[in-house]
Amino acid sequence: MRFLVVSKDEIRAEMEVSRDLCTMPGRMHGGAIMAFADTLGAYGTILNIDLAGGESTSTIESKTNFFSSGVEGGKLIATSKPLHRGRSTMVWQTRVERADGKLVALVTQTQIVLPARLAPAEQLAALFAECDVPEQQALLATLERAGGGLYRAWAAAESDPERAAVLEKAAEREDENAALLEGLTRDGD
Repeated sequence: MRFLVVSKDEIRAEMEVSRDLCTMPGRMHGGAIMAFADTLGAYGTILNIDLAGGESTSTIESKTNFFSSGVEGGKLIATSKPLHRGRSTMVWQTRVERADGKLVALVTQTQIVLPARLAPAEQLAALFAECDVPEQQALLATLERAGGGLYRAWAAAESDPERAAVLEKAAEREDENAALLEGLTRDGD
């Protein structure tokens, strides 16, 4: 596949119909045609979302009408244009034609716009956000105890005595933090 036009309003590419993309002697597989079109619609969506902010996309629906076939040794040219560019979905329509202009397929696909994923620390904080303070403290104390257990397991498996001692110290800090939080929770009752 070779891109010819790449913009927020149009994606155009061409593809050689090679033997490895064909089923019946000399006829391009419909799935290969659909994948070609899907790639263009996805690229169009990518150009219209906030990649730097962590957004991504995935195809959630695709409909293909086939009108003729791609012929081995020939070339397909596909042009994809947006029908809808919303905040949560985008719809792209792709015309796939032979080099002689004959329509091979018309593909309409819906791309979901996936919001940025939260960092692990943000995900944990979001789990606690709806809880009152004593419940947050109790949950965090449980996590601190679990962290202490992990540090102890790592220390037990460590062959370097200095590293094992550092890991044991970390386990002690986790236990101290848990005890502090448990005390705050008891004092709040």
